[in-house]
Formats: sequence, C-alpha cells, structure tokens
Amino acid sequence: MPPAGLRRAAPLTAIALLVLGAPLVLAGEDCLWYLDRNGSWHPGFNCEFFTFCCGTCYHRYCCRDLTLLITERQQKHCLAFSPKTIAGIASAVILFVAVVATTICCFLCSCCYLYRRRQQLQSPFEAPPPYMPPQPSYPGA
Repeated sequence: MPPAGLRRAAPLTAIALLVLGAPLVLAGEDCLWYLDRNGSWHPGFNCEFFTFCCGTCYHRYCCRDLTLLITERQQKHCLAFSPKTIAGIASAVILFVAVVATTICCFLCSCCYLYRRRQQLQSPFEAPPPYMPPQPSYPGA
C-alpha cells in the first residue's frame, strides 16, 4: 500500500497532467476554411505536430504560441456569424417572400395577366347558358 503522501499527491498529479497536457492534445489542430476581409476563400489546412491554428477569423496560420491559438469552436463561430453570411440568408428570405407575395397577388388581382389567364382557362368548364330558340318575328304584328 502506498504511503499517505502519495495517495494525496495522485489527484494533484492527474490534474497537473490534464492542465499541462491539454496543449499537447490540441497540437496538430486543423485550420478550417475561411474568408478573408476581401471575401476570398482560403481552403483549410493541417498544422504540423506541436503547432496550432493561430490568427483571426480573417487570417489563419500555424504557430506555437498558445496566446494566438484559435480553437475549432472559435473558427466555426467566425463562419456562422460573418456579415456576408447573415446578408446572404436575409437576401434569400426577402427574395422568397417577394416571389410568393407577387404570385399570390397576381392570381387574386383582376388587372394581372395570371388572373386573366386563369379566368380564361376556367371559362370552358363553366356551364353554358340555357339554349333559347330564336323567336320568330312576324311582320305587321
């Protein structure tokens, strides 16, 4: 049985290994693709052993300085909330609503081509008026 001092030191040793070993686990972390400030696309790349993905949302490179580290979570956050992404999604939603609203209005508004076209297509299926033979007209009556 190990002495009491070693039993107390074991949890501290484990915590120290986790804290000090965490950067070793992060070594070789990939840099994800990104868009720079000009909107140019840069593919993702792998960093060598014992180097990390460093930089900002708009410029990434491999380095050994942990203070410059950009985690995978931070990289994904850059992609999710970039102004161009938000503008693209907003534009798509506005365009979709405009197309749907215009189509609905054109089918309901009598001055629109689609409304008149729909009315012409429906008219052959309507019941014809009842047949009324012409009334003979007598001269002098």
